[in-house]
Amino acid sequence: MILSPGKRQRLNRLFDPRDGRAVCVAADHGWMSDPTENVIRLKPILEQVIEGGADGVLMSYGTAQRLGHLFHGREKPAILIRADWMNLPRLGASNVSNILPVVNFRKRATSFASDALAMGASAITIYYFIGYSDEFEALNIEQAACYARECRRIGLPLIIEPMAVGGMVTGVNIAEVLIASARIAYEIGADALKVPYTGDVNTFRELCRVAQVPVLVLGGAKSDHPRDALEVVEEALHAGAAGTVFGRNVTKAKDPKKMVQDIVALVHGGKTVDEITNPLHGQRIRLGTVSSRCTGCHICLLACTGSHNGGYGHAGARLRVEHRSFVEGAPSFRPVVCTLCGRCVEACPTGALHYDGRGIIRLDRDSCDRCLDCQKACPFGVVFQDQDGYPVICDLCGGDPQCVRWCKYDAIIALPKRRTTKEEIHVA
Repeated sequence: MILSPGKRQRLNRLFDPRDGRAVCVAADHGWMSDPTENVIRLKPILEQVIEGGADGVLMSYGTAQRLGHLFHGREKPAILIRADWMNLPRLGASNVSNILPVVNFRKRATSFASDALAMGASAITIYYFIGYSDEFEALNIEQAACYARECRRIGLPLIIEPMAVGGMVTGVNIAEVLIASARIAYEIGADALKVPYTGDVNTFRELCRVAQVPVLVLGGAKSDHPRDALEVVEEALHAGAAGTVFGRNVTKAKDPKKMVQDIVALVHGGKTVDEITNPLHGQRIRLGTVSSRCTGCHICLLACTGSHNGGYGHAGARLRVEHRSFVEGAPSFRPVVCTLCGRCVEACPTGALHYDGRGIIRLDRDSCDRCLDCQKACPFGVVFQDQDGYPVICDLCGGDPQCVRWCKYDAIIALPKRRTTKEEIHVA
C-alpha cells in the first residue's frame, strides 16, 4: 500500500515497525453509552494502560483535550480520535439499558480530521454501518469518503470501523457482511480497519485477505473471564490480524495494566494464551483444589471426559465432585482430583505404573496384570477400570489439564510439583 510520508510516519507511531502490529485501547465510550465507572475514572485507568505498554488509545476529542498530557513523550501511546458519534449503545446493542427505540438510530460526524491533527493524533477512527438500510449506508459512505479525502490532504491515517447491524444482518450472514464491508472500507480509502471478530479463524482470515490493510480486532462486550478475551486475540492473530483495539475488556478489567501487558505479550511477544494465563506452563505441575470456590457445575467432569474420550458426560472422568452438607442453606461441593501422591505407583506389584520425565503417572499395559491394587491404594478414589479392566489414572492431559482450563472459578488449580512423590498435595 502506497502512503504519503505523513501517513506513513504517523502509522509507524501506532504500528510497531518491527512487527507491523499494534495494541490499542478504546476509551471512547463516555459519550455513546452510560457514564459507568470506567468512564468516570478514566484518568487512573489510562495511566495503567500506558504503563501496560499500549501502542495507542482511542478517545473522544474532549477526552484528548483534558487528558492529552498523559501522552506526552516519545515512549507514550499514540492518540487516536473518534471523529463521529452514534447512539447504538443506548438502543440496547451493548451492555447498557434500552433507552431509545431502534427506529431512532443515528450517526453524526463530530470532529474534522484537521481537529485531530491539531490535537496531536496519529489517526482518526470512524464508523461505517452496513445492513441497517440503504439510505443509512449511503450516508455512512458519504461521510467516510469526506473523511478519507480530508485525511489524504493533511496526511492523517484513517481507521474505519465496519459495523454489521440492522434487519439485513443475521447470525448466518454476519461474517459475509463484515467481509464485504471490509473491502468497501478499503475502497473508500481506509488505511486500517477496526473490526469485530467474525467468530472463527477461517472467515476472519478471509476478511484480512480481502481488506488488504492492517486489521485490528475489537474486543466487544466485557468478557466474564480474561482468558475468553485473550483467546479472541490469539485466534484473530492466527487469522492474520495486525493487533487489537480492546475497550471494556481493558478499562473494566480488575487490573487494566495487567490486561494490556497480556495482550502485548500475545501481539508483540509471540506468547500463547496458555503461557500467559498459566504461570506454570512448561513446568512440572500437580493438581490442587479450593473447595470453597466449587459451585458444583461439573464442567470439570465434562472437560475431562471430552479431552480423553471425545464424548459428552461424566463417565470416564478422572476426577469427581462430591456433594457435601449444606452450608448456610446452600449446597456445598468438593472437587476430588489426583494429587500425584504416588500411592498407586508404590502399590503396583509389577511396576506397570511409573512417572515419566515430566512427573506424570503412566501405565505400561504390557506389564499390568489388572490386579487393581492401585485402585485400592488411591486415597481419593479417582482410579477406576476401563472396559478392558485396566486402571485409568489422571495423566494431567499431558501437562495441560483441561479441568483447570475450564474451571471458571479456580476451584481446581495447577500448582508446582514437589520433588517427593509420597506426600499428599491436596489443598483443602
